[in-house]
Amino acid sequence: MNYEKIKSVALVLLVLISLAFTWGIWNYQPSYETIKDGTDDIVTEVEIGKQLKISELLKPSKIVSHLEESHFGTISEKELTWVMKEMATWSFYEPENISSSLNELEFSELLKGESHVELFFSSSIPFKTIKNIFQFNESNVPNAVFDRIVVTQAEKEKNKAFVYFISVEERLVFKSQIDAVSLNEFKNHYLEKTKRLEPYFTYQIPRGALLYVREKPPVLSVRNYLPEQIDSETFKRALFNDPSYVRRGSRAESEEYTDGSSFMRINSKTGVIRYVNSAESTQPMTLDQLIEKSISFVNDHNGWVDNYRLFKAEPGSSDISYRLFLGDFPVFNQQGMAEISQIWGRDRIYQYDRSSFVIQLDNPLPESGKTVELKSGEEALKQVLNQEKFNPLYLTDMRIGYEMTLERESPKILALKPYWYYKYNGVWKKLLPDEGGQADGLE
Repeated sequence: MNYEKIKSVALVLLVLISLAFTWGIWNYQPSYETIKDGTDDIVTEVEIGKQLKISELLKPSKIVSHLEESHFGTISEKELTWVMKEMATWSFYEPENISSSLNELEFSELLKGESHVELFFSSSIPFKTIKNIFQFNESNVPNAVFDRIVVTQAEKEKNKAFVYFISVEERLVFKSQIDAVSLNEFKNHYLEKTKRLEPYFTYQIPRGALLYVREKPPVLSVRNYLPEQIDSETFKRALFNDPSYVRRGSRAESEEYTDGSSFMRINSKTGVIRYVNSAESTQPMTLDQLIEKSISFVNDHNGWVDNYRLFKAEPGSSDISYRLFLGDFPVFNQQGMAEISQIWGRDRIYQYDRSSFVIQLDNPLPESGKTVELKSGEEALKQVLNQEKFNPLYLTDMRIGYEMTLERESPKILALKPYWYYKYNGVWKKLLPDEGGQADGLE
């Protein structure tokens, strides 16, 4: 075979091989499975708990109705949820700033007037935030905040009422009107003496607002829980930009993770996580942005577990916190086990603190059930006022709550026990049951 024939045969072989490869590519069908809608095979990158909307996290702390010079109220979670859903169906006229037209007597009377229904909030609420829940007939709302809503009857108008958005500390009042065909149901709930409302008494804070305290506290039980620990690797994947660069270390009673620019520490004893992004620095933002960013941040890693509510947020601050609730009552803990708190930088989170476990509040341990009978509201307030070096000027709120304590470390057992709490100079303090006892301060 001469050289020319060899070249021809090689060329033919190359052409045949090329055709074989082309045929294989054209006819290859990969064995992919069909993905069905809603299939459980779709895996979200991080699954800690669930996502929540602002309407699920924002509730009043209590509702008080002023009837015949008496005061009746409720902190029932069911009622607070109902009233927010009911008001979400109302159509609000553009709020008008009437602050300068009210003297001190008129301002005070607006808050406690006959047949007025007052909604109290634990934190300041921006109009731009409440606009995501309530319906306003104007696209623009005031660039302001409030901490109370007062609903009053409109004279001779069955389905109309005036609603006042009030900031007590800043003495701001915005007046709006509503047209609501279901207003009668609201009146039946809160403008009549019914079993859903409890009697409240008042205490005039010197140079301040009226304090409303529940007269007869319920008999509550101590509850014990075995929390379910969330794997630390889940939080590592949720909080770091690139988990593959994260290094793990340990110290006494803690696990630590860092990627060089941020770190996460998990307290092995309490289960509290602290994540710090050291590349950021704290910087205040508008309150509506702070609320929006804080919710989105937790939603991004499906981080809501158990039952939390917005509890502390103030204008001009970079801090915000959401507190755990057991039914109708807030839960307090000195180590931060009952809060989801955040501090923000310009665009990104600076510090994030939360628990690393799920409690499942509707599933206490069988040994739970020991009842605690708290003092009456008047007795508890008297004890608060009689404390040594107590200045009533700094008293701003008083309510019943649960203290969370670590009863046993291995396995971890948490106990929730009811106490009276009061807010003094911006800090929630537990009132000890002993007369003349000192109070424990809780942020």
